[in-house]
Amino acid sequence: MSFDVLKKSVCLAFCFFLLISCSVSTDDGQDGGIEKAFVQPEDPVTSVADDVFLELSNIKVWKDSNGNPYGTYNTDTHVLNLTTQWKAAAIKCDKFDASNYRYVRIDYEPVDEGGATNQPFRLLVKYSDGTTSYQLCERKRNVQYYRLEKDSKKSVAEVQIWCTTENPMAYKINSICFTQNKILSSAVVDSGHKSINKSISAINLVKKMGVGWNLGNTFDAHAFGWLENYWERGIEAEFDWEKTETTREVLDFAFQNGYKSIRIPVTWFAHIIDGNYTIDPDWMARVKKTVDMALAAGYYVILNEHHSVHGDQTTAHRTQAGKENEYLTRRMPYPLGYADGYIVSTNQRDKEESKRFLHAIWTQIATAFNNGYDEHLIFETMNEPRNPRDYHNGESHEWNPGRKIPWHKKDGETIGGYWCDNRNCELCRAEYEILNEYNQVCLDAIRATGGNNADRFVMIPGLCTSIETVLPKIEDEDRGIFSLGLFRMPTDSASDKLILTVHKYPEWKTNEGNTVFAKRIENGITEGLSELNKSFVQKGIPVVIGETGTKRQEISYTERVKWIKHLMGEAKKYGMSVLWWDCGSNDNAYAEIDRKNICFYEPDFVQEMMNAYYK
Repeated sequence: MSFDVLKKSVCLAFCFFLLISCSVSTDDGQDGGIEKAFVQPEDPVTSVADDVFLELSNIKVWKDSNGNPYGTYNTDTHVLNLTTQWKAAAIKCDKFDASNYRYVRIDYEPVDEGGATNQPFRLLVKYSDGTTSYQLCERKRNVQYYRLEKDSKKSVAEVQIWCTTENPMAYKINSICFTQNKILSSAVVDSGHKSINKSISAINLVKKMGVGWNLGNTFDAHAFGWLENYWERGIEAEFDWEKTETTREVLDFAFQNGYKSIRIPVTWFAHIIDGNYTIDPDWMARVKKTVDMALAAGYYVILNEHHSVHGDQTTAHRTQAGKENEYLTRRMPYPLGYADGYIVSTNQRDKEESKRFLHAIWTQIATAFNNGYDEHLIFETMNEPRNPRDYHNGESHEWNPGRKIPWHKKDGETIGGYWCDNRNCELCRAEYEILNEYNQVCLDAIRATGGNNADRFVMIPGLCTSIETVLPKIEDEDRGIFSLGLFRMPTDSASDKLILTVHKYPEWKTNEGNTVFAKRIENGITEGLSELNKSFVQKGIPVVIGETGTKRQEISYTERVKWIKHLMGEAKKYGMSVLWWDCGSNDNAYAEIDRKNICFYEPDFVQEMMNAYYK
């Protein structure tokens, strides 16, 4: 999701993060990662040359067989409007010799940012030998670079701009030129000044956060497992999973209807653009703009690292029937290569690369969000950290590291036995300590940026962000609670600024397939939150349930209301904040907020949730 760029250092803090080869030797026969776009060498040039600008007045819009154009181009305003998908406008280049150039650069701006005509488009170059290739131009950028084909660029015939969507597109074209080098946007550095409330306790802050929602399937979207060059989606990845753009209107709507906090999940590993672990500044700026909108709407905002624990799709390809070949071609690199994210693994190379990645991204995030943000902005180190390669003795321990898990009889309450017991797995036990180290790395990087970040609230997860992996050592046969007690909160230079985060989704189906609010689900909430209260809240460390949710289409309204009322009531009892995992699209089973039409899919259900917590 990033592009070819010149290597550039953001600040001295990153100087020691040297580029590590993406091709590594392994001990299990697997390939060691994919060569990423940002390590491709630049094409040689014979001499320094000025940019060559194309004459925009020569833009001609294609016409149909009756001579009707597929849009318009205004030579005075430079606004190009294309009305038909897969139709284009073109500038003839008279067999221009671009041998001494590397790129075609287009500078553009939307006519209606956020509107229907603000769509991605395609910059296509046609060569005199008949070959063509293109670059996707993203709606949230103003400059895009197309890399010229080395073997064809001695004779360029045309530069074309294509409409790629069913909606019309309209952009002001400021310039198109042949250029030798890319110019990176400047790193995002926060220059604001806002006092942070150092006296508020973590317990009281979380009480203020109340009920919240996740801006899911937006900045967390990535293409790992779907596209070979998964990092090349760039900032357009924001729209890969949820097509509706996030606006102030939808943020205001949710806030005005009871949501007090919002979690903004962000996947960063697919937006590394050079050998210094630099995050694409345009991606950072887009995230920052959305955070600012949410804060202006009145929210407490949680900004996190989301899907960079590598391998979500690796698990699916390995375990799903018919996916074996996809697993072989799309598997996660072993060990991690440069900018492959992080993994909670005992492999030494994995650990070193994971720590480099986490330290680098959190240094940059904290630099972009510092003195301009008060206690309403909260950082969360990682989301559901784990080891997706966790195949110990032939079975997956990925989601159940070091755990013993019971199954229940038909009555939904009586424990009938245990389907999982990984408590004595040495690798699982080691991963607890590895995650403790990772949380410390993230926290230290945040605190080292100083300013308001020296006292910013930071949320800390356990393995898989589950309740059982953070509890002290418990072996309770009657309640079916077993925990190793190996998790620990990191050491903090600030006082009373750490928050524990867990996720709590209902496990509707018993072994008989029932989908009712069974006693075991009720007990799981009651007992789990009670243990969190005793082990953390009563000791001054509050708890945020950063994700919960359930499927609208598969579970009856009545059973879902029973469940959410119980969860919210228990959370409120202990001063815990709860955030719904909301994915936006109508066909997404977890969505409650219709972002396109700015309304609720189930207003009565949302009201039940709010009443259970606030009344």
